Amino acid sequence: MSKSFAKPTLVSSAIFAFSLSGAVPVHAQVSDSRSVNRVVEVQIPAGPLMESLKRVESLFGVTVRVPETLPAGRMAPLVSGGLTARQVLERLVQGSELHVADVEGQGFRLLPSGPSDGDVATLAPVLVLGRSAEPGVQRLESEDVRSTVRSDLAETLSVIPSVRVSDSASSSLQQSDLKPAEFSIRGAAPYQNNIMLDGASIDSFLDPAYGRSAGSQVPSRTQVEGHSQALFIDPDFLSSVEVIDINASAREGGFTGGVVKSQTRSYAGEDEFEISHRRTSGDWTEFHVDEDQEDEFGAGAGNYPTGTPGEYQPEFRKSETSLSGATRVGNIGVFAGYSEKRSHTRQKQFAATDIDYFLETGLIFKAEGPKSLDHHSRFFTVRADALETAYDLSASLSYSDYSEDSFLINYLGSDFHRDTEGLNLSVNYGQYLGETRLDANVSAGRSTNERETQRDYLYNYTGRNFYSEGAFIGNYGNLANTQHTLGTDIELSTPLGAASSVVNYGLELKWAHYEQHRDTPYTERTYQPPASAIGVYGVPYEDHHLYEEVIYRQGDISFTNLNAALFAELEGDYGRFFWRPGVRVERDGWLGNTNIAPRLMAGLHLDDAERYEFRAGANRYYGKSFLTYRLREKERDLRSKRQRTAPYDPSAPFVDVAPEDEWTYRHLDTPYDDELSAGVYGPFLTGQFGLQAVLRKGHDQIRTKTDPDTDIDWYANSGASETRQVDLYWRSHAMRWGYSSWHVNASMSWMDKETDADYGDDSGGYQSALDPDEDVIFKGSRIARRELPADDFATPVTANLDVVTGLFDHRITMVNGLAFTNGYRYLERTGEDPATGLDEYEIEDQGSTIRWDLSVEANLLGGKSSPYLKVDVINVTDNDNVISSESGIQLYGLGRQYWLEMGYRF
Repeated sequence: MSKSFAKPTLVSSAIFAFSLSGAVPVHAQVSDSRSVNRVVEVQIPAGPLMESLKRVESLFGVTVRVPETLPAGRMAPLVSGGLTARQVLERLVQGSELHVADVEGQGFRLLPSGPSDGDVATLAPVLVLGRSAEPGVQRLESEDVRSTVRSDLAETLSVIPSVRVSDSASSSLQQSDLKPAEFSIRGAAPYQNNIMLDGASIDSFLDPAYGRSAGSQVPSRTQVEGHSQALFIDPDFLSSVEVIDINASAREGGFTGGVVKSQTRSYAGEDEFEISHRRTSGDWTEFHVDEDQEDEFGAGAGNYPTGTPGEYQPEFRKSETSLSGATRVGNIGVFAGYSEKRSHTRQKQFAATDIDYFLETGLIFKAEGPKSLDHHSRFFTVRADALETAYDLSASLSYSDYSEDSFLINYLGSDFHRDTEGLNLSVNYGQYLGETRLDANVSAGRSTNERETQRDYLYNYTGRNFYSEGAFIGNYGNLANTQHTLGTDIELSTPLGAASSVVNYGLELKWAHYEQHRDTPYTERTYQPPASAIGVYGVPYEDHHLYEEVIYRQGDISFTNLNAALFAELEGDYGRFFWRPGVRVERDGWLGNTNIAPRLMAGLHLDDAERYEFRAGANRYYGKSFLTYRLREKERDLRSKRQRTAPYDPSAPFVDVAPEDEWTYRHLDTPYDDELSAGVYGPFLTGQFGLQAVLRKGHDQIRTKTDPDTDIDWYANSGASETRQVDLYWRSHAMRWGYSSWHVNASMSWMDKETDADYGDDSGGYQSALDPDEDVIFKGSRIARRELPADDFATPVTANLDVVTGLFDHRITMVNGLAFTNGYRYLERTGEDPATGLDEYEIEDQGSTIRWDLSVEANLLGGKSSPYLKVDVINVTDNDNVISSESGIQLYGLGRQYWLEMGYRF
């Protein structure tokens, strides 16, 4: 049993004595072969064995045949926790003369271990501690995972109501990309989630928002392309994923969005091996593109916005290859998996004005010849579990490597290569010490973001035509950033006398060491035309003069940090009431803050059988702070700048500009969210439903402030947000109908968000130069920027419906996935107000969208070993789905796309 399945529950700690006699076989027939191996959070109270076996039937979708000869008075103990069907059966008969035997292709049978004299066996007390199926913890099993278009963590979580995935991930323009999409939970920034693999955090502490300022066409020269995930996970190798997005326990910290807990697959009792290959291409894809972009997209060359990496990818090939297997070596169960993704793209870098081309074709811009670009992503994982021991022990090692070729649009000599590597080792141990359950995790990680460029300078010629070669020459420059992490957390759970009270307590330590290396000096120069050329568009090179020079000297930056946390909480119940008050104390080493986060969840069982319940919570979550703050401060020692006293006078003298005249460091507090929630949960038809309302208020969010008189920037806790969300979900158990089995996962969510910053399009956030206090024009009125409505990661209503169908004993598996977004209004910058010169914003309408994805898999042979074929059809109806707007240009979702997969399972 892995660590994440061994947590205490409100009423699940009990000391019980159990006996059972009689040589009576009991059969459990499998209706869905995958349901038996699935881990389910169970809560079966102590009571008659026959009733307990019926609960197993409903929980796992198996048919339990109980013979009449089974004595009605036989009792079974309380069983709870994250368990498979076999594990539940084993606990129900633990200590008796019965044992659980496999029935090949059918399920399990309870058989006598030996001759029985009919006497009742006398057993010592056995302690059972486990975690109940807690509402609000969104759990996805392997068969629930969406993995058709991108095969990344964001796509896996897209069926969860609280999750919003970045629009750019599904855009028709960029289908060759392999980099995982960013996602938001409860309206928070993507990098404010705590993402975990096998009990270890795999977050990047280098703030991914650290990029170019809003509105700037020149990217930051100190930026290394970051991501919220230090390790890029392949969901195919996960057994389950949990998202904690409401009423998080005091155990959980380091987030204002949510906690994502993923578990690597493990040895499940038998040898297995699988190999597969899937592919798609631009020829198998329908693209929907704004009519104003059709020419540039068809040519594979973008001309707006200048400076961003190549966006238009009409011509590509994309493939994924995967190998995985599990076996037993002595008393060690081993699982290993390797996957490799590749894409090859042909794009054009420049689109220049050409009069002859215009007269010939009617097109204003002529694109130059195509460039061949390669993207490559690899992931490897191995997990080992100790078997048949009195304790739980597992270890996993995972590695990912992502690399890509790219360029900046309409920049001469801007080709560059990016590489992101991640490595994580996690060891989990669990054991009962008397009545106390101990769970411990030790982890070590390393992540590297490196950029290699064609040139180590960037020259910016202002006043030149962006669509003429030479407006910009050069690139970002070489740079490498490395993050080392060590972490440990210890959690203990102890019953307090009565079986209905448990105290949970523990500590966490997270150490990080950060290094930045620049191997060559990097120079940025800005050239200005003379005063006589002001207002002239397309001033040639020879008429420019050097106005500003910034040099980033070669050298290293390094520093370390230690974060720590203590937590304690009490779980208990009385009659129909239950509760879980707790507190978490965190030390933020980056910012030097000690923060206290109170947590409270309480509820009421609505019926005598305790099937339906009402829960309410009031919680505070402190988020992550980042190395960016320390990095920005230390970079000043390696940076120098000189500037002419008059920008348009080539004879004006140069003066040095001190770093403190541009940016200063001030003390910061750790951002935090306050949450209020209420929900009703229980069984409905053949599944479980939940209806919950959540209010999140973000405080002390970090923004960039600017002094209008001195033009000095600094970080400040000036940001705020408020997110309101209502979720409704229903997940069925396995259902049988004729020769088919069915499983349904349905959800619908409404979200409304207000914030003074957006995170998806460089218009706000940690590095934004936009002051939330400055005035803008909105719908004809002058207001502060912070009063603008949010337009990112806050789609008002979304709905998902996944139907998984198995035919002919799962010889054929079909998955139908529907995703719906209602029509809504969004914010768009329309330009500058001519009277005031202030940014002007309006509300635009966006229509509803719907996408139907279909996946059909056929095993060609009967039995466990068989080759298979699989076809995925994305957007079956080829809908024109508008996903967002950029400067008046509509961005469309992916049109119809086909994936073909072949494989063999042994």
